[in-house]
Amino acid sequence: NVYMTVVRGTLSIGLGEQEIHEYSNGTLLKIPFNIKMNVKNLHDDTLELIVVKAPAPII
Repeated sequence: NVYMTVVRGTLSIGLGEQEIHEYSNGTLLKIPFNIKMNVKNLHDDTLELIVVKAPAPII
């Protein structure tokens, strides 16, 4: 799983074949394992994210 927290700005993200959705600061997203992500910043404001992968990826 991937967890994303929007710290600042607006996150534009499409998961798998879904349309892009937007999430503002303070939002926590849980993204299931093995899902393709299309992450963008479509706005002029700076986008800051905290991204956590759990369990930790094997390298």
